[in-house]
Amino acid sequence: MAERKRSKASTTAVWIIIGLLMFGMIGFGAVGLSGTARSVGTVGDKPISVNLYYNALNTELNNAQQQLGRRLSATEIEAFGIENSALARVVRQRAMDQQTADLGISTGDERLRAQIQGLEGFSSLTGGFDRDAYDRYLDRNNISSSDFETMVREENARGILQTAILTGLQPPAAYQDIIVGYLQETRDYSWAKVADEGFSTGVPVPTDDDLVKFHAENPEIFTLPASKDIAYIWLTPDMVSETIDVSDDELRQIYEDRSSEFNQPETRLLDRLVFPDEAAAQAALDSLSSGKTFEDLVTDRGLELGDVSMGDVQPGTLGEAEEVVFGAAEPGVVGPAQTSLGPALFRINAILDAQVQSFEDVKADLLAERQTNEAAEIVSRGVEDIEDLLAGGATIEDVAAETDMQLGQINWHPGVSGGIADYEEFRSVALGVTEDDFPELINLADGGIFAIRMNQANPSAVQPLEDVRDDAVTAWQNAEVAKETRAFAEDIQSRVNDENTLASFGLTERAEEDAVRTEFIEGAPPALVSTVFEMTPGETRIVEDADGVILVRLHTIHKADLETEESQALKSILGARLQQAFQVDVLGAFGASVQADTDINLNQGALQSVNSQFRGLGH
Repeated sequence: MAERKRSKASTTAVWIIIGLLMFGMIGFGAVGLSGTARSVGTVGDKPISVNLYYNALNTELNNAQQQLGRRLSATEIEAFGIENSALARVVRQRAMDQQTADLGISTGDERLRAQIQGLEGFSSLTGGFDRDAYDRYLDRNNISSSDFETMVREENARGILQTAILTGLQPPAAYQDIIVGYLQETRDYSWAKVADEGFSTGVPVPTDDDLVKFHAENPEIFTLPASKDIAYIWLTPDMVSETIDVSDDELRQIYEDRSSEFNQPETRLLDRLVFPDEAAAQAALDSLSSGKTFEDLVTDRGLELGDVSMGDVQPGTLGEAEEVVFGAAEPGVVGPAQTSLGPALFRINAILDAQVQSFEDVKADLLAERQTNEAAEIVSRGVEDIEDLLAGGATIEDVAAETDMQLGQINWHPGVSGGIADYEEFRSVALGVTEDDFPELINLADGGIFAIRMNQANPSAVQPLEDVRDDAVTAWQNAEVAKETRAFAEDIQSRVNDENTLASFGLTERAEEDAVRTEFIEGAPPALVSTVFEMTPGETRIVEDADGVILVRLHTIHKADLETEESQALKSILGARLQQAFQVDVLGAFGASVQADTDINLNQGALQSVNSQFRGLGH
């Protein structure tokens, strides 16, 4: 197939490959793969190399950790399907590589050579291709030149195929109108909360038979979740800090040592524009009164604002210009003033007042900081001894008796909070702990340490009525109130119309006009707005949530005006996004079709070996 022009996006893609390859080689090569397998399977004639799969694992893991805002444990890596997602990614990629090979799509040798030689990372000091740098890179990452060039060639081929697939593809023009019309439609409606007006004699009191029946029919309300009885020991800097005495003399010395932190002189945010002589500087200053701006003066000198910015400047640093700049009472342009570079105008952008904090002002903060730091050191110094005790077979009760660690018990399940259960590190360990696990010392995010032992597992169980009688009474009454309130609302719903408004039934009616789908209605559940946009004019519906019952009546639907400036702007924004989504869908469908027609053979032993070592790397 004839070669096609490649954009500089190809070079970027090559560097992405290089970056991933380096990361994969270094990260995986450091631990090694037992056995001699170089691949984890084949797709058609294309092998799935260990490093390609390993790079995909890293990509999936990094994406998941960024979304969650924390690192994943080995157990979570498996539970979240990281390995399955990574394998699907590389299988799809290699299926596309097989397709390009079957179609005869490739990059010519001359173009490939020019592309690699043009990469910045392989450039010599004179700008030419540095063969030694190229060879060192290949040697450092244990990859042959032919393998590297094959990777680059395959990436180029995939790009050519994807470009051919996507060229000329556009979502239907009417699609944008439909989406914008959907988003820009508005509604006029009214709504009202329905209280428990259905009760004329107060909240009912249940009989014993009522409670027995309610308890039997609603076991989920009274079911304790599966839990674990866990014994633990822990120690945090906060537990230790209050026992640490710090003298006033020590705090005062800390204050003196850090006086510049607590006592800062006035500073000014400055720009400085230097001129060849004082006459030119004065002329520039005079021009400001005739409409020119300081930015104009900077541009006239062939500069940009970044070139003249001095940032925040303290007194004593401007020499002869000191009096002019720091003598000004307010922001503005001052000068001319003599500097080491010549006459200059200064623009004072802001005046930052001096900050003076006395010892008494910061004493409490210094004390807390000193105690926390010392407490963290105390906790850290005890780690080795505690680990030795646990390794020697000491129970957590023994450790608590011999150290400052505090002993505790908790009946834990994922909904428990408070105390040690508020720490993500504890929750993660508690989730996976079994009765066969030995206690290990683990760090907390605040510098603390803990170890746990699971004593027994408790299956979920329905609590006997006699143990939850008060809760059953409350739940029964709430259910009865909800039932009567619903009946009261249904009665109004059947009678309300344009003449008999919600207000005519004694309800506090609120009117909403030109409401959009994303409207936030204070005091109403989100389901109210979504329900309104499902209704037809003149319809009345009941919306229920945890806070009660709401009646809502739709009056008018306002179709979107697609010719307004706002609608046109929205169409412009959506156009690019729809185009991108359309292309992703097309490529996804094409890739799935190609994959379905390609033989896939996976080496489960090699996959398991890579997965096991990947989880063991401390991700």
